[in-house]
Amino acid sequence: MGNEESNARQLDSDGFLKEISTWSREMAHELAERNDLAPLNEEHWKIIEFVREYYVKNGQAPPVVKIGRELDMKPSEICELFPCGVARGAYRLAGLPRPPGCL
Repeated sequence: MGNEESNARQLDSDGFLKEISTWSREMAHELAERNDLAPLNEEHWKIIEFVREYYVKNGQAPPVVKIGRELDMKPSEICELFPCGVARGAYRLAGLPRPPGCL
């Protein structure tokens, strides 16, 4: 069985990791490819790492306004990096669970 196939089994039906502890940078790259967000650049990684750290500390994902304020980025810049939305983009790539109400 290939690594991609193994990683795919770790995802729920919406493409979010079932278990945050299975996240890796390799997994983030694979998820970026699957979601047409590749290649990841330094700005992507700043956001991905921030949302992971925030989630671990607070038990929930940060709102886009908080991300922008903490990383000195405009919401429009964040949306350019994750055009599918922060939840379906940054949160998914960071290994966070699908937020309630996210389709």
